[in-house]
This record gives sequence, structure tokens and C-alpha cells, in this order.
Amino acid sequence: MKKTNEAAYLRLFVFILAIFFLGQMAVAQTSQLDRLKSGIALFEGGQTDQAKAIFDKLITENYVNNDLYYYLGSVLIKKNNPEAALTYFNKIVQSDPNSPYGYIGKGQYYIRKSNYASAETQLNLAIQKDPNCAEAYFHRGLLRGYQKKLDLAIADLEKCLQLRGTHAYGHYQLALAYNQKGRKDLMIVHFNNFVQLAPNAPEAAQVKSLLSKIG
Repeated sequence: MKKTNEAAYLRLFVFILAIFFLGQMAVAQTSQLDRLKSGIALFEGGQTDQAKAIFDKLITENYVNNDLYYYLGSVLIKKNNPEAALTYFNKIVQSDPNSPYGYIGKGQYYIRKSNYASAETQLNLAIQKDPNCAEAYFHRGLLRGYQKKLDLAIADLEKCLQLRGTHAYGHYQLALAYNQKGRKDLMIVHFNNFVQLAPNAPEAAQVKSLLSKIG
């Protein structure tokens, strides 16, 4: 009888221990996801260095997440390290070929390399994978701008904002595009939206100064 009780207690102890470790793992996973979300918010608000610090730490923790790979790759594009960025974008394509983000990332890579034909192929593929992906239209809008196709750039940036009105740099780039079209009224609208959404972005002070002079 005593041995039976000891075996039961041992099983109970092992069960409790397993629940404890599973709980600890869940807390760690949640913490990593929360930090990733904070890093993404910083990146989308133009605070690239702060975002990179979070993303780099998550990578050292071996956190596997395609959003992490996309945004870290995007940071590396901004830091003029496209080859390292491409490694992360390829990870997304390999793990989830139906996700638009690996192709958007590769589009960024080819834009940085001034290979606009390949960039267009990748971004069109991203839109084919997900016609409602705001990020894909944003980067294709940038590409159209580099290709001097201003009306097409505006159409893509408008589509981006139609899908996600809180895309701060969608507003910023659209303001620049409308300025080239001579539409100061629309430039002001989108610059105002930009500084409201990304008040700490590197471009925000200059935009605020411009708006104060205009208005």
C-alpha cells in the first residue's frame, strides 16, 4: 500500500512539474511576442535603431517567427545591409511560400540593388499571394516612384492606405508624391496624418516645420 501511495505521489509531482515548465515556456513565448510587437511598432514609427535592438535580442534567443524575419530584414535594408536582409526574407519564403512578406522583402532587396524589373516581379507576386496586403502596395508604390511612374505610385500608396490607414510612411510617401503633382492640399493632409502617427520619426521635425510655415 505504501509503495502504491509513493508511486501516486511521484506521478502527481511529475505532472505538477510538467505543468510548471509548460507555464514557464508559455510566459516566455508571450514575452517574446510582446517584445516583437513593440519592436514592430517602433519600426513603423520610424525608430529603426530601437526596433533593431529588440529584433537582434529575439534572434539571439532563437525566436522563430516570420514577422521577426520580415521586420529585421526591413531594418537591415534601411541599414544598407541587403545581403543579410535577403537571408531573412528567404527564410519566410522557405517556411511559408504563400505569405506575401517574403516576396515583399525580396522586392525591397531588389529595389536596393536598383534591379527594378526583379523588384516588380517580387512585389506583383506578393500582391498575387494576398491582394489585401497593405505592405505590398506600399513598397510597390515606392518602386513606382523610383521608376518615375508617379500616377501609378500614387494609386498604390492610396491602395495601401485604403487597406491600412494607420500606415505612417504610406502617408509620408503619398504626401511627397502629391507635392510633386502640385497638390499642396493633399500633401498637407497626409503630412498631418504622418506626424500624428509617427511623432518620433526622424522626418517628423522637418515635416512639422514645413506644416507650420504653410499653415
